[in-house]
Amino acid sequence: MNSVYTQAKRHLRITRRLPLNLFHKSAIVVAIFGVVLYTMFFTTTPLVHDYFHELRHSLMMIPCH
Repeated sequence: MNSVYTQAKRHLRITRRLPLNLFHKSAIVVAIFGVVLYTMFFTTTPLVHDYFHELRHSLMMIPCH
């Protein structure tokens, strides 16, 4: 039976061996940045939309309603 500690150690050992060069790291950062920007400006989820409503109107580029 594996404990959480054993599984975490195994996971860290596996992820440390992953080859992430500059291209892979920058692709991950760009993808995360894109998801965050999309969520801020184009989502219609009420909680997120209401929080960024003033920002959307102040930019005058993103239609919100």
